[in-house]
Amino acid sequence: MTEPYDVLTDITGYRAHFDAIYVAGIPHLLSDDGAFLSFLAVLSATEALAGLYAPSLGSGERFREFVARYYPPGLKEDSQRLWQFRNAMVHSFNPGPYGLTHHTSRAHLTASHGPTMLNAEDFYAALLTASQAYFAELVTSTELQRHFAKRVSDAEGGAPQVWVVEQVKAQSAPPPNNTLERTRDK
Repeated sequence: MTEPYDVLTDITGYRAHFDAIYVAGIPHLLSDDGAFLSFLAVLSATEALAGLYAPSLGSGERFREFVARYYPPGLKEDSQRLWQFRNAMVHSFNPGPYGLTHHTSRAHLTASHGPTMLNAEDFYAALLTASQAYFAELVTSTELQRHFAKRVSDAEGGAPQVWVVEQVKAQSAPPPNNTLERTRDK
């Protein structure tokens, strides 16, 4: 007999994967070597949540709607430009309409020397705010739960996939020849 579908169990599982991949992973990128990639990871996480939020909309529309609803002030009003940023980053590894920095929170969302700046740590914090607000609403909203169930059951993706990778034991190599042959000049 098949158990009835329990959306709250799926939500809990999805959130655990989201937290393990994005919430725990992005801080490792907040360095000189990884800051640029941290922006891509935040954009990817936003897309994942937007797909759950509004799976029937096109990717741009759902991204913009998700940002406008869940991102904090200063970014939520700028959802169109964030979509342009997403496209420039994903398709041409370019920040498009923004300047990027990290470890410079005082510059976040300022435009004193050209384009509006995004600071990596603040952008990550905005994702945390948005994801917490979304998941809090998701567990109480039947409409959002229907959207969530639609997305995670989609054959094209939407739910985390986990595979067990079998550890293959390496064949042992012959022991190294530690004997050095020495020749003497005579």
